[in-house]
Amino acid sequence: MRLWIESAHQSLVREEAAVCDDAISTFQTEKQFFAILVSGGCQVGGGAVSVAEKAASMLKQGILLKQVVDALLSALPKDKHIPFSILEILDGNRASVVECDAPPLFMARQGQLLSLPVLEEVSHGHLVRECQFTVKDGDHIAMVSEGYIRARGRIRPWGWRDIADSIRRLTGTRCDAEQLLGALVRSYERLAQGERGAPGEERGAKSLTSQKGVSVVAMFVRPIRTATVWSGPPASQRKSEIQNPKSEREMLEKLMAEPGARILCGDTTAEIAARLLGAELAMEPPPEDGWAEVPPVSRLEGLSLVTEGVVTMGKARERMAGAQRIRDLRQEDGATRLARLLLTADKIHFLVGLAINPAQVADKAGKVPLRRIVIEDLMTDLKARGKIVSVEYF
Repeated sequence: MRLWIESAHQSLVREEAAVCDDAISTFQTEKQFFAILVSGGCQVGGGAVSVAEKAASMLKQGILLKQVVDALLSALPKDKHIPFSILEILDGNRASVVECDAPPLFMARQGQLLSLPVLEEVSHGHLVRECQFTVKDGDHIAMVSEGYIRARGRIRPWGWRDIADSIRRLTGTRCDAEQLLGALVRSYERLAQGERGAPGEERGAKSLTSQKGVSVVAMFVRPIRTATVWSGPPASQRKSEIQNPKSEREMLEKLMAEPGARILCGDTTAEIAARLLGAELAMEPPPEDGWAEVPPVSRLEGLSLVTEGVVTMGKARERMAGAQRIRDLRQEDGATRLARLLLTADKIHFLVGLAINPAQVADKAGKVPLRRIVIEDLMTDLKARGKIVSVEYF
């Protein structure tokens, strides 16, 4: 079972600052995930952003995490306090974390806080903690900037055990990364508001958030979600052919081999699939608002969603652009349902037929199907959201 690291992050801005001066970078492929968090106040090499960008660039090139950290430490002066954390997970489960002068990693499994076997050393004048461990389906992980962990009530420090106690029920019920992020931010704000000045201090002292920016990166480990979209009949091999039966069968077989969501976009495509499957294609009842903007949706056994083609895909792209989260998509027409399935998936594969419909071409010569342009725009948007996207043309 291939695992996926779902992630979300947020920064709380200091009162006197326009933006948070922490830097966060995350990246994911099927084989590699990393999250980098650099606390603000860094004055070296362009600041925290530069440090994060340098680390991200090296990791993307396949440079070992230890070599990346050595390079960063070599560039940091011994008298500068520049906390950073780097988490890398390879092949979905082999994790390594390095923390330089930074708060420790938070990790919970089935609602219980885990203590990781950390090795500490002083390197280049900085306290460095390293750990290798294995992640499992259902694990919750978090990294925070230096401003997150502070003293509470000037009596004792508070740490991850305080946080874990307050969110144990949530992490025991497979909450997603966005939900974990919200819980961690709310926990910080609640504890920070409990901060009171020591006896004799002036009332109305600055809150913790105003003293230092706070950033949180929340992660949830779960099985990867996949989707395959077939849109359009294949191009004919010879001008005299109306259909290309071999390619039709190949496209259907690739679609039906998908273990996740199977999606058809296009009326002709749906008719081809129904014929090859020997199944009945039936129109769904209209939603409450009817088919106002989007053509009707159909049902076909074994498929997650069957919609019209170019118009619906174009509207789905508009729906996605207006939604920050999946839960923002509230309509029930074909475009919104398509957008939800695409945003839910981590890995999406498009099967695109290049048959020409004279009424839907993107060039004056009539050789480029409009379907191809719409799908390529959709793919660009999905990649920008961190999806792994691939395509085959037929």
